[in-house]
Formats: sequence, C-alpha cells, structure tokens
Amino acid sequence: MSNTKKENIVVWILAAICLLTLGWFARQLTFKLPDMSKHAAAAPLVSVKTVEESVVNPPKRYVGHVQAVQDVEIKARVSGYLAQVNFKEGGSVKEGDLLFKIDEEDYKARVGLCKAQVAKAEASLDRCNKMLHRLESADARSVSLLDLDNTRADVATAKAALTEAQANLALAEIDLKHTSIYSPVNGQIGQKLVSKGDFVSAANGVLAKIVQRDPIRIVFSMTDRDFLDYKARAVGGDILNNSAAIVLPDGSDYKVRGQWEFIGNEMSADTASLPIWLNVANPDGLLIPNTYVTVKVDGSFTAKTPVVDIAAVTRNVQGAYVYTLTPSNTVEMCRVELGASDQAVFAVTKGLSAGARVITEGIQLVRPGMAVELKK
Repeated sequence: MSNTKKENIVVWILAAICLLTLGWFARQLTFKLPDMSKHAAAAPLVSVKTVEESVVNPPKRYVGHVQAVQDVEIKARVSGYLAQVNFKEGGSVKEGDLLFKIDEEDYKARVGLCKAQVAKAEASLDRCNKMLHRLESADARSVSLLDLDNTRADVATAKAALTEAQANLALAEIDLKHTSIYSPVNGQIGQKLVSKGDFVSAANGVLAKIVQRDPIRIVFSMTDRDFLDYKARAVGGDILNNSAAIVLPDGSDYKVRGQWEFIGNEMSADTASLPIWLNVANPDGLLIPNTYVTVKVDGSFTAKTPVVDIAAVTRNVQGAYVYTLTPSNTVEMCRVELGASDQAVFAVTKGLSAGARVITEGIQLVRPGMAVELKK
C-alpha cells in the first residue's frame, strides 16, 4: 500500500473520531438544557388594586421665614462702670431678671443731693407762707402794699423752686433705677458685648440681645388667587381660625401646626402676593429665627374622582396609561388623564372608572392581551 493511501485512511479515521466526539457533547448538552416551553407557557404573577373614588387634596407649599415675635436689644440708659453681669450667654432669661448692674454710688449721691434741695425748697416755702400770713393778718394801715406784693411773689418763687427740686429728685431716682438693667421679655439671650469693669453709656450701643423663641413667628407670602381660594373655605368665614402645617429644613414634619395670626392689608404690586404670619409654639426651640421652613396650606376642596396608586402609572410619548384586567384576567392598556397628586395616588380625570382592576406590581412583565395570574 502506498504512503498516500495510508495518509488518506488516517485522515478519514481522525475525522470520524472528531464527528463522534462532537455528537457526544451535543447529546450531553441537550440533556442538561431545561425545557423552556414550560416556562414560556407560565402566566406572569401580578398584584392588582380596585379603583376607588376619593378626594385628592394636596397642600400648597410656600417658603416660610422664621422670625422672633420679639427681638430686643439691651442698651444702657445711664453711664458708668459695669459692676455686674448676671446671666449666662446663650441661656434663657425671664422678664424682670437682672442682666447688668452699673456702679450706682454717684447716682445715690445725686439722689441725696436732690433730696436736700427739696427739703431746702420746702423750708423756704414754709417761711414765705408764714410771712404772707402775718402781713395779711395785720392791720391794713400798718402794711404797705409793696411789702405785701413782694411777699406774695416770694411765696410763688418758693413754690416754683420746690417743684424744680422735686423734679430733679425724680430724675435722679430714675437714673439710679436705670443702673440696674433688667430683661424686658422672656427669651434667649445672646453673647454679651461688654464685660465687667467696662465703661458703658447710651453711646456704647447694644450690650446684649434677647430673642423670644416661644412662641415664634413664621412669615410667608400667598398669591392673590390662592388667598381668595383659601378665604372662601375658611372655617367660620374667618381665615384667622385656620392653621397650617410646617416642614423643617431636614424634611421632617413639625409636630405643631401654626395658627394664622396676621394678614397683610394690601397686595404687593410687584409679586401680587399677600404677607401672612403664623404664630407657632416652639417649646423645644427647633424653630430658630432667620431659618427657612416650608409652610403647607391645605389645598382646594374638589369633587371625588377615581384614584390610582402612583406605582401603577406608566408613561410614554403618547402620555400616561395604566394596565387593567378584564374579568378573565387579560391585560388591557388604558390611557388616562391625571389630575392632582398627594405623593401616594393620582386623581384620574379621564379614562378610568371606579371598580376597575389596575395592575400595581409586575407591570414590567405584562403586555396587552396577555393572560396573567394574581398574587395571593
């Protein structure tokens, strides 16, 4: 046998071995593949919710500015060296608490001097009154009219001197009283701007500042349309009988609603809005002056409409739609027009009626005309 024939036989044998090997692997792979026909035939599981009618009344939101109801700058009314500072910076103070004490020795001395001047004026008036009484009681022939007129003038001068001395005494006592500086309101006091031993006077400016934080005020502006709509729904016809919810800067709801306290008497010509004040209890001090919060005013009252969960709504270029189920659990696409939302449901203004079954879970698994099974 020639070498060429031997080589051909070897090639045919190797080719046969390769074909047998590939066939074996194909058979093994076929045994391991799952039967996809069963899975393709299985209906997808979905969750549905029956459409009900309700009022979707989302609140309208406004930016509110937190302000102190009372903001007091403490100043000195008399001059002198500061003898005492009787508060802790950043602490709470009550109306009538002693904050600062100015050295009062000079003012006590002035009060004593004024008292002496009053006593002197009283003595002078008494002497003049007695002299006038003697002249008026004496025989008219023994008293000249000039002496009588002079004595009467002396009495009037003494009375004026006494009034002046009494007024000076009152001013001196007022200055003495103002050496003690008390808190005029309840609130939280800030940093002291002077220290013990400093010379203070009215020209020094602010010594400290007190901010009332409970209750506190929130100021926001409402558009003319919103105001007219809200006023029409006010409790008892009086808008001040209403309240509003507050959202803190971190997004959490404040536990106390704000009571309407003040409404501006004219609209802003630039923004067509009206300033509104809320009075809010602030026992924990969470509302800090000059911060910004969100004011939620109850929305307009509307008629009941069908509502659907936000999770059930899908959108494409043609608009919003939901998937509904027929009585035989077949999927249908339903185009809808949406109204207001309260972050949980949409009001449906067109395209859906109460009683319809809307798919809320498994939307990505279904298509129109597909049969589905309901999750238990």
